[in-house]
Amino acid sequence: MTFYDEDEGYVSRRHAQIGRGPNGYSITDLDSYNGTTLNGQPLLPQRAYPLHNGDRIQVGLVVIEFRLR
Repeated sequence: MTFYDEDEGYVSRRHAQIGRGPNGYSITDLDSYNGTTLNGQPLLPQRAYPLHNGDRIQVGLVVIEFRLR
């Protein structure tokens, strides 16, 4: 999944990506201009970080809560 919100000027077309692998879900900042945070901590670009239920992802001014069913 690639985040994009055309109306929100702080989220780039290829900002961050959530992927699923053998160890669960992860998020990677795609070297975005405004960066991505996970639970308030900035992510280094092009590095996958594990995601857990309830984690808060911020891209630009958009905050997303990661939820697993």
